[in-house]
Amino acid sequence: MIHITLGPMRYVNPEQDQLGRDHVGWDSNMDDAALFRANRGCWVLGERADREQYALLSAQGIVRQAIEIDGLASVAGGRRAIEGRYLEAGHPVYDAYVGKPQPVAAARNPVTYFDSPHAARTCGCGCGAPVTIGWFLTGHDQKALHDRVAKVGTVHQFIEWFDRTYVEGEGTMASRIVSIAPHANAKKACSAHGVGADCAALVADVVLRDAGSEHVEWAVCARWLKENADAEAWLRRHPVEAARLGAV
Repeated sequence: MIHITLGPMRYVNPEQDQLGRDHVGWDSNMDDAALFRANRGCWVLGERADREQYALLSAQGIVRQAIEIDGLASVAGGRRAIEGRYLEAGHPVYDAYVGKPQPVAAARNPVTYFDSPHAARTCGCGCGAPVTIGWFLTGHDQKALHDRVAKVGTVHQFIEWFDRTYVEGEGTMASRIVSIAPHANAKKACSAHGVGADCAALVADVVLRDAGSEHVEWAVCARWLKENADAEAWLRRHPVEAARLGAV
């Protein structure tokens, strides 16, 4: 798990800051959203950071925030910024660390790492086996790849689908799931199937990021969640959110 030690809040020039911030650091008056915006970057994060699921922000010896990591975005100077979301009470990582003494000794480097039982991940193929290094057990990455190819069809069909979906020149997929939560927004029709499909009750709100927008909000039916491979994979990687949907 990544551990980042914050200093007192200080003002910076938003025209010079790589994330456009006007302040960084910790202050007792900050709420969770402000703390995340001010301190998700820009940090020197080595190769180990790519294997971590969570980060803790500490100040004055106390853990102030726990973050679930979706990815690490590169910024100038070899530094990176965390993309993800801050956790709230009820999540096991939040409950284990936030508001408690920081789990690592003070060090000159603000970024440190430690092994946590709450940061164990399971194999990315979906088999459920624990992994401690990387994302897959040996050989399971190939299994995961071939399983997904088979869902599309032949290898040729998969390549055709990929070429249609991949945004040429952007280096990104056309859309990426950022979050899935129980339906609460104002949308009345399924965003995936449209009004004419007459879908059953909407069950989830899905936030997507694509080449055209950082925030696209959908409302979807249960059928879309079951049939969409990306949604299925996202929920496997986020069991807490999957449990919330299951309780609705």
